[in-house]
Amino acid sequence: MSLLSPSDVAEALDVLLNAQMTGQARILAHLVAAAEEHGIPPSEIILIFRKIVEKTALDELWVTDSDGVVYLTAATDDDGNPIEFTFSGDADTQPQASAFFPLLSANIDSDGCVTQIAQKREIDWNVVKYVGVSGIDRPRIVQVGHVVAFGERGLPNERHASNAIFGGPGPRLSPDTLHFDEVHSILDAVFSKQMAVQAVLMDTFLNITEVAGWPVAKTNRHLRRIVRSTSMAEITIATRGGQVILSSSASHRKLHDAEILPAWNAESMYIIEHPPVVRNQDRPVEKTVTVYSTERARIIQITTFLDDSELVSPRFKISDQVR
Repeated sequence: MSLLSPSDVAEALDVLLNAQMTGQARILAHLVAAAEEHGIPPSEIILIFRKIVEKTALDELWVTDSDGVVYLTAATDDDGNPIEFTFSGDADTQPQASAFFPLLSANIDSDGCVTQIAQKREIDWNVVKYVGVSGIDRPRIVQVGHVVAFGERGLPNERHASNAIFGGPGPRLSPDTLHFDEVHSILDAVFSKQMAVQAVLMDTFLNITEVAGWPVAKTNRHLRRIVRSTSMAEITIATRGGQVILSSSASHRKLHDAEILPAWNAESMYIIEHPPVVRNQDRPVEKTVTVYSTERARIIQITTFLDDSELVSPRFKISDQVR
């Protein structure tokens, strides 16, 4: 059986998470902009953040004002109050957080992004993987994070995320899971879980736009911008009966794999993790996640294209890529 080195796994996981967490942060930026445009107060937005964390594998959400002061976060102190934090550009005082400070200078049309390998943070020295993006409505930092826990044998390098456990119960990467087939399976499970986070964030975003009365054209513009600035290939929203009502693609008018989607009878959110598929040999491999939202009686599908050089892709050839 083919083997992968720890550095191969570390790089593959970090690349996967960078792309998925960028998508999560992008949707969050649009979500916050929509909420504040509609006049939702910070206290209610924080409650929305906490529900997202409860539903998904995502651990943290941080949003600042134009001065870098965090005022929206799901992270709390020992008393249950939102953690207070202000980003600084001083790398001496904030060796981890200062990397995101330049996002405050990004133009709101630029879709700026900073990805960071898992490392210790200043506030409590926990090891966390962060990705941040710029605001779309005003200068700000919009950040998502995954807390990293270690396996029994720890890590050879604390800055490597290859042996991390993300999002509670589920697949784990440890120094012993270096066989290609096993690592490939684990990464696919992590991939699905991260795409599900995107879908839940999208469902929350749509809840806000519907309450705010956004027209279809406005919502679709936001969907297209999210897709343009992420690894997502397509976002499709349909009714319970499968009729597409919103889409990032002007030409897309149906759900992927609609024929295999089960009857919707669940009382809570239902997530289907589709395996990667090759629909056309001339196109990239597709990975899709479907989420049934009971709150608004709708179906959300997010599709991502996989590059053949990505370890999670079924077209990845270890003989060509790994030495």
